[in-house]
Formats: sequence, C-alpha cells, structure tokens
Amino acid sequence: MSDMKKDVLMRGLSDSQVNDSKAKFGTNELAKKEAESLWSMFLGAFDDIWIKVLCAALVLKIVLAVLGVFVPALSGGNDVVEIISIIVAIALATGFSTLSEYRNSSRSEALQEEYSKTFAKVMRNGKLVNILTSEIVKGDTILVQAGDKVPVDGLLFEGKIKVSQAALNGESRDETKSATTTMEEAESTDYASACKIFMGSVVTSGEGYMVATVIGDDSELGKINKALTDDDEEEERKDTSSLKLEVVAAGIGKLGVSAAAIAGVLHVVLSLMRANQAILVVSVLLLIAEAVMLMASIVIMAVPEGLPMMNSLVQSMNTESMYKKNILVSHKAAFSDSAYMNVLFSDKTGTITQGNLSLVEFITGDGNIVNNIQNREFVEAITLNNLAKISSEGKAIGSNNMDRALLSYAIANGYDDSKNDHEKVEEISGFDSEKKCATVKLKNGLVYWKGATENILEDVTHYMLPDGEEREFSAEDKKKVEEQMLVEAKRTMKLLSVAKISDGKTVLMAVLCLRDNVRTDAIETVQILNSAGIQVVMVTGDAEETAFAIAKEAGILKDEKKDVVLTHDQLEKMSDEELKKVLPNLKVVSRAKPLDKKRLVSISQQLDNVCGMTGDGVNDAPALKQADIGFAMGDGTAVAQEAGDVVILNNSLTSIKDCVLNSRTMAKSVGKFLIFQLTVNISTLLMNIIAPILGWTEPFSIVQILWINLI
Repeated sequence: MSDMKKDVLMRGLSDSQVNDSKAKFGTNELAKKEAESLWSMFLGAFDDIWIKVLCAALVLKIVLAVLGVFVPALSGGNDVVEIISIIVAIALATGFSTLSEYRNSSRSEALQEEYSKTFAKVMRNGKLVNILTSEIVKGDTILVQAGDKVPVDGLLFEGKIKVSQAALNGESRDETKSATTTMEEAESTDYASACKIFMGSVVTSGEGYMVATVIGDDSELGKINKALTDDDEEEERKDTSSLKLEVVAAGIGKLGVSAAAIAGVLHVVLSLMRANQAILVVSVLLLIAEAVMLMASIVIMAVPEGLPMMNSLVQSMNTESMYKKNILVSHKAAFSDSAYMNVLFSDKTGTITQGNLSLVEFITGDGNIVNNIQNREFVEAITLNNLAKISSEGKAIGSNNMDRALLSYAIANGYDDSKNDHEKVEEISGFDSEKKCATVKLKNGLVYWKGATENILEDVTHYMLPDGEEREFSAEDKKKVEEQMLVEAKRTMKLLSVAKISDGKTVLMAVLCLRDNVRTDAIETVQILNSAGIQVVMVTGDAEETAFAIAKEAGILKDEKKDVVLTHDQLEKMSDEELKKVLPNLKVVSRAKPLDKKRLVSISQQLDNVCGMTGDGVNDAPALKQADIGFAMGDGTAVAQEAGDVVILNNSLTSIKDCVLNSRTMAKSVGKFLIFQLTVNISTLLMNIIAPILGWTEPFSIVQILWINLI
C-alpha cells in the first residue's frame, strides 16, 4: 500500500476533489428506513378489523343489489344509497386515518432529522471548516479532539488519542490509537487496530487528524445501522393496544354475528308463522334473502366505524403535544404501549442522576472529611494530571466526566491556567481502565497519580493535610480512611484518590468524593411511576454499594428485606427460571453489561409483562428493539435512536413519566369512546332483534346507523 503524504493530507481536499469523491463513493449519510408512501399507508388502513367488516358488508350489499336487478323482490329499494353510504364510511375512516398518519410521520421524520444533525471539523482547501457529518466524503481530513464522536472509519495520521469504543463493542476500556504512515489498515475492521478509528467511537483524550477511508453504510457502524433498518424479513411485532382492540373486535364480532343470526332466524320463522297463503319455495327463498339483508344491517350496527378515525386523531394530537415535552415519538403504535407498561428497566447516568460529576468533599489521610483543599501543590496535581481543557467561556470541556469535575473545582476556586507551567510536564498518561489510574510525570521526576484508592493505599507512606503539611501514614490512619470511604460510598459518592510519588515516598494528597447527584425530579417521578403500577429497575455499570445508595435515594429501593439487588455476576449465574422468581422484586442490577438488558427484557416478557427499556449506545439497540417500548436517549447514538420507539430528548425519567401518563390518557379516551359507541350499537342491535317479534319492519336503516356511528 502507498505511504501517506502528511503535508497533502493536512491541506485537505479541494472542492473539485470533494465532488469527484462524492460522485465515486457517495457521502457519509447513513441509510434510513424507506419512508412509507401515502398509498402504502392507505392500503395499510384496510388492515383494521372494523374496516374489513365494513368491506365485507359492502360486498354483500353489492351482491344483493345485483341480484335485485334480476329478482326485484330481493331489491331493498334504497340499495344504491346504502352502498354509497358504506363506501363513504370506509373512505372517511381510512382517508382520515391515512392523512393523519402521513402528516404525523412526515413531521416526525423532519424533527428526527433536524435533531440528529451533527457536525465535524474537516480540512477543506487548506482551511478547517465545520460541516455536517453526512457531507463528509472519502479522503477527507478530519480533526478529532477529546469529547468528539468519530464521524467516519479512518486512519489516524497525526497525533495520539484514546477512544472509547463501548458504543460499538460494549468494552469499557479505552483503546490507544497512534499515528500511522501507511494505508495498510485502511479497510481493517479490527477494533483493536493501533491506528484505525471507527465511526461511533468517542475520543476520551488527546487530539489528532484522521483521513476518512470508509464512509456511510460501509463503515462498521453503518453495517449495524443498515441491519436494523432493513427489516423486510422481520415479522412486525404487534403493539399491546392493537392486541387489546383485537380482543374487543373479536367480542363485538361474535355479538354482532349472534345478534344477526337470531334476528335473521326470527324474521324467517315469524314471517312463515304469520303467512296467510300457502308457503312456496320461492317465498322461503325471498324471506331468507330479506333475512340476509337484515343480518348485514345488524353486523354494520355492531361495528364502531368511527374508532379508526378517532384513534388516529388522538394519536396525532398526542404526538404533537409529546414533542413539546421533550419526547419524540418514532413509532406511534409502540408509543401507545406505554399505557400498559408495568416494568421499566432504566439507566442511571443522566436518567435518574444528572449525568454531571461534581467534587464535593475530601477524605484526608487521617480519615477526616474536609470541604475544601486549595494548597498550590494539590491544585497543580489535579490540573496537570488532567486532559480536560478550559473553553473560551471559562468552562471545563473534553476528556471524561471525572477530569472535567476536577478542573471545574479548580476553576471555581480561582484557578488560572496561565500560571500553571505545563512545560515542566515530561509525559502524561490519561485514565487507563485496566490499571484504573492516570499519571503525569514531571521533568524533575515527580509523578502525580490519580485513580482507584484500593490500587495505591497499600503503597502509601505519608499523607498531606489541607495546608500542605506531610505526615507519616500509619496502619491506624489506613483503617480510618477505609472506614470513611465505606461511609461515603453509601452516600452515593464516587471515590478517587490523588497522590504524589517521588524519592521513594508515596504521599496521599486526598481521597476525592465526587457525586453525580440524583435529579431533583427523579424521586417524585419514581414515586408516581410506582403508584401507577410500574416497577422501576435501575440497570447500571456502577459498583454495588454506589448503585444501592443511589437507588435508595431515588426511592427505587424501599424494603431492603424484600427488594432484590443483583450484580452482573449473580445475574449471569442464575437460570431463567430462577430469574423469573426474583424478577417481581428486582430493583437494581449493578455492574451490568449490555446483554444483561436484553435478557431482562426477554424474561420479563415471558411473564406477560409490558416492558420499557432505556438505552443510548449501539450495544443497547438489541434490548431497545426487544422491549415493548424502547426509550432511546437524546444524546445517544443514531443506531439506538433508530432501534427505539421514543426518543427522550432531555434524557430525563420525568419525560418517560409524561409519556406514560399521556398514553394512558389516550387509552382512556379510546375506552370512553368505545363505551359510548357500544352503548348505542347494542341498543340498536336489541331493537332490531325485538322488531321481528313485534312484527315491525327494520327500525334503523344502514344509512342511519352509519350516520350515528361516524358523527
């Protein structure tokens, strides 16, 4: 393979090269599900059971009308009017439903497209420009920095970065990517490649330039996305609302057919009994024909023709109101399932908690708690050993939540980046999830260390007080620190130690207590969901103690003796039957992995539960698709949003509650309409059954019944 020409790549493509590449390889736009045409929606409206009944009645009426031309005695007199009335009823019900669905679908697609627009920093004509990721072409040079989502598959040719590929492969550890000088791995699909970066990865640290080698649907993320959008062979799962309406339809159908049969038989038998003339075969046939027409009328009376139209109207109105509440409905039918949802498997970060870490307290080496440490050396330790940057607005950006929290603390306490001498840094290593630490080595040999306390506590020889004084670290001090750490973990704190290592000494500067606060509205929301009969289960990758404490604070855990808390390891060891037994009391799953979510949903559905699931990564897509209603997060991947039924734009549990309450209101509206409609229909059915007994003619014509049902 040819070597890279770095100076050429750094200039980027010219306008003519962009056009040539676009013509040859296309753009970076991912495949979308083919939009359903208006005609297809119209044909789909005829799948409604009520419309099928009307169509059957129409065919029967036409057959009888045609026979009436040859046998006048079979003519009802106003057959043409009744046929036209049925056609108008079908046209109104299907037409309104189709137009409503098409209008709503178009709006939803437009909103989804607008919301999902993302931009990338690309070199074009020697200048760095911001363009839509969908407009990137093969051969483009892209600048990737800490915090960026990688927009294409490509090779890093300048710089060194670390990326999180969790959205692609579920692995929590960061991968280090270094610059290459050749194109040998341009088509590589190995996530462990030292220089290949993949679309959907997130840059956690560093900065570099990459060249786009695989774009759009040919990228690894694009292949996953295309597999999800290409569902031609997949049998569409019916939503709970449709299944419930089918049960009602079956009941009404049996009632209508039974009433029609009774009325028809009564009409024939009583007419024969009251006959004054000799009973001929022709007379019997005519009576049977009249009975069939009466039966057709009664079946039409039983059908609530206005239901499809009303259902479409309510769904359309709800979809519009939901967007105003940060809820983007992708699949209307599944959205209505949230009315019947009784189990919700929810993420923690950003949904139950705010998703923003803040540094709130410190444990010193003598086991004491302090609220503030501002000595110069400590501030240097948390800012030099940090890959986050200060934006033009004076805020911490880039890197990870923890680095941003530390830098934000320093900024809030008067930190001035210009006074920090970054030139004395010899080497900096970002957080390594395998070693669970990050280090920075200064040119004078001093090393600042931060990471999991248990990884360094055994090596600590001294500790630092808030004023900078150093003291020896005794066994008694260690015991006090460990006891205090346990107390803080139970208060939902994330613990991180900062130390300095030099001249054979390891000095514990402080154990930092960081907190991702529970959303202020989450506690009330969990309570409302529980009172609505919905079991909330928190599924998180956090440690058991932290997950337990947060669930307790959020009101998810109430009865410690009855409520079940599982770790991934415990869940993995359980058989499906064992899991079914504990599932009704399950409240928390800690250290969870993506496939745990899909298994939880599947087992819950086997218990006839209607399940909701939240997710944001590519690896959450199977669980979101499996769930009766998938809640994709607004800041999640495009693949997760495609797999989900509803996109929660603000990631809040409160929005999920609003979705549930709104869909339940919609279900109640449908229920009230059915009660009203069936009251009218059953009354008319009884009158048509009683009429032959009393010797009356048909009390209601088809036209009159259709008018009542539709208006």
